[in-house]
Parts: sequence; C-alpha cells; structure tokens
Amino acid sequence: MMMIAHSHMVRAMQTNDASYDGRFYVGVLSTGIYCLPSCRARLPHVKNVCFFPTREEAIAFGLRGCKRCKSAEYPDVLPGWLHDVLDYMSTTTNERLDESRLRAMTGVDISTVRRYFRAHLGTTPLAFHRKVRLQHARDLIESGMDYLQAAYECGYESSSGFRDAFVRQFGHTPGRLHVR
Repeated sequence: MMMIAHSHMVRAMQTNDASYDGRFYVGVLSTGIYCLPSCRARLPHVKNVCFFPTREEAIAFGLRGCKRCKSAEYPDVLPGWLHDVLDYMSTTTNERLDESRLRAMTGVDISTVRRYFRAHLGTTPLAFHRKVRLQHARDLIESGMDYLQAAYECGYESSSGFRDAFVRQFGHTPGRLHVR
C-alpha cells in the first residue's frame, strides 16, 4: 500500500475529496467513528483525527462506521432502491418512464433519484432509460424486425421522434441497420 503524506490526507478530508475514498479512513476520536475522506459531516478538528490505511485498523482501534458517508459499507454505498430502479429500467423497454413512477418506486424525493443517477451514472434517470429503450430497439432491428415496429415496441409513438432519438444515440438512422 502506498503511503499518503499526512498533509495530503488532511487536505483530502478538508476538501471532501472522493478520489481518496478507500485509500485511507478518517478516524474521529472525539466521536468514536471513522469516515471516508469525502464525508460531508461536520469537519472535525485536526487534533481529534487519526488516519487509518484500512477500515479494519479503524475498527480494531475501536471506532464504528459513519452513518452519513456509510464508511462501513464502502465501496457499495449505493442505496438499495437504486438497484431496483436499474433492474426495472432494464426490463421495461416498452414504455416511457416518468418521474412520478420513480418517486413511487423508491419512496424518496425525485431530486435525490436524479442526484444519484448524475453522480453514479453520469446522466438523468429518464435519459438512462431512453438509452436502454433505444438499445433494445436496435437489437430488435438487428434481429430482423422492421424499424417502425421496433419503435412502437419500445414505446415510441411517432416514427420521427424515434428516428431523431436513434440518430442522436447511435449517429445513424435505424433504417441503416435493417436487414433486407
């Protein structure tokens, strides 16, 4: 394991630098917890901090994981509902997804859903689902289905809307894939 300078660890903790997550853990001696460097909890005084290279060393020291940054669960700190939403999106390719359905599925505010998608997938939930639907349509066309039938099968209501979305996603028209 590569040693990180103390000053770098302090700076990473003070700036909530997620690139250091898992490379070391921040033990807050005054509270008895250990955090990830990116934790958004109130910044502890440096005199109350001890750095640990592994989670196991922080636990052996007698510290418990932070509930805010979920340091005990790192790197799998994604909420359980996210896995359910991704599974639903990958199997529901025949209709458009709306945000009210996402809110009902997750039980959390839609802004939280959007924030997790942006942070972990780099896109919005609706754009992610559109990509899944378009990929399914592409697969159908490549297997011999007419592109209009594939469009309707994937929940598109107009051929022009499907064609425009397809071109934006893949850089060419769906007719170019059609097996003749």
